[in-house]
Order: sequence, then structure tokens, then C-alpha cells
Amino acid sequence: MPEWGVIFDMDGTMMDNNPFHLKAWQAFCEKRGRRLTEEEYLQQVSGKNNEATLHYLFPHESWDKEKLAAAKAEKESLYRTLYAPHIRPIAGLESLMRDLKLHQIPIAVATSAMPENIQFALAHLPLTPFIDVIVDSAQVKHGKPAPDLYWLAAQKIHVSPETCMVFEDSLNGVQGALSAGMYVVAITTSHAAEAFPHAHQIIHDYTGLSHAELYSWIKERLQH
Repeated sequence: MPEWGVIFDMDGTMMDNNPFHLKAWQAFCEKRGRRLTEEEYLQQVSGKNNEATLHYLFPHESWDKEKLAAAKAEKESLYRTLYAPHIRPIAGLESLMRDLKLHQIPIAVATSAMPENIQFALAHLPLTPFIDVIVDSAQVKHGKPAPDLYWLAAQKIHVSPETCMVFEDSLNGVQGALSAGMYVVAITTSHAAEAFPHAHQIIHDYTGLSHAELYSWIKERLQH
């Protein structure tokens, strides 16, 4: 069993794409006569899966299976069209992942994204060779902010939860990773640092981060 491992959220953590999810949701809502502000998006929507988001945005709608599928497909098609010309990893991430892989640290991705968006991201980002496991909301009963997705990711990379380091940008994600008992690093792509009082570390991007730096953060947990 590896001594420790790293779990990355995808949206807003591996790439700064949340502004494009916001734009897609705003276009989706506008078409249906509902206004969605950036503040409401960040507080209530960011980090939730599409089904939870649709129930939140349109609570009086009767969302049967077919209606949900069509709504999800429409919103995500909007997102991919808007984001495709701009997609790239957050600064320093590729270098950090390469260094972790060099030191044989297992890497998982734990995301609420739809399979089509995961495929879209990995097709456009030069990170696939470094990722050992990808888990998504469809594989667990309860999505973020429940801890289930993180526990599944830890299990898949054969690392105990307390020696997993999670990188997250959303309030729901940080809450879920903390509930899972993991070491949590919040990245400030979506929220200011003050929004994460319980995160163990806070970063702006991955510039200058290395295996050695991450190990210095988590080593106390490895000694217990």
C-alpha cells in the first residue's frame, strides 16, 4: 500500500473552467426565465452535480429521467462550446503531477462532472499519463458534499483516507474532503481564501509546488 496519495477535483481545480460553467448555466436559466447571479452560483451551485443543481434551480419542475437527461445534455453542450477555445491546465499543475508520478505517488481524480465532460477535459489537457484513477458521482450514492466520492477514490488508489491529500476549489468539495478525514488544500480559483477557514493549506495555483513540498505538509499524518 502506498504511504500517501493525492486526489484532485477536476472543475476549477485542474483547470479554471468554472466561469464557463457559470456562463452555460446562466444561458440555460435565461432561456427558462430564471436569473442566476455569479454570487448565487458560487454559493449554491458550484461543486454540485447537475441533477442536484437542476432541482435547486427549478424546484417546482417535475424532473423525470428523460427530462433530466435532456437538460443535462443541453447545459453541458453549451459549456463545452464556450470553453473549448480556452481550455488549459492551471499554472504549475502539469509539473507537479509529473513530479508526483516520478516519486510513485498515486493520483486520483474525484469529480462531479459528467462522463462527456471528463472525456472532453482529458482529451484537451496533457495530464492523462499522470492519472491512475478517475471516479465520478455516478459511482457513489451520495455526491459532494458527502465524503463518499473521496472514500472511493482513496480505496481505488489503495491509500487510507487520513493519508490522502485533496485539492479542491468548491465549498461543497472542501466540506466533503474534510468530512472524509483527508488533508485538504483549497485552491482559490472560485472563492477567496477567507471562504476556507478549515482547509489545511490554501493556494492560488500550483506554481512552485513539488513532491517535496506536499510531503512536508502531510508527513505529520504519516508518523502517527
